Amino acid sequence: MNAFVHDVHVPTRILLGPGPSNVHPRVLQAMLTPMVGHLDPELWPVLDQVYDMLCHVFGTTHPWTLPLPGTGTAAMEAAFCNVVEPGDRVVIVVNGFFGARMVNIAARCGADVQRLDVP
Repeated sequence: MNAFVHDVHVPTRILLGPGPSNVHPRVLQAMLTPMVGHLDPELWPVLDQVYDMLCHVFGTTHPWTLPLPGTGTAAMEAAFCNVVEPGDRVVIVVNGFFGARMVNIAARCGADVQRLDVP
């Protein structure tokens, strides 16, 4: 074992103040679950379960209620495509690769993009 790796022992507390709050044990267990990539075929049964949960949360049975597996760029594109209409003015602050990518995505959605480059 690496000399710099140590087990951290944190006491159990009940947090009742406005700061950090307790995390439900199911959430903690879910956080320990191994990751499955968006291209892994084992993800599809999980997405079926997520679909059912999304329908429950949003009170719908609409077949277009769907989780979108993908990269961060896919999420960014889905957000722009669902919010921006042709001609909408969009201001994007660019400070690197992902800001520039947002400009391209918004432009493809037909937005009037106002780009602000900031070091």
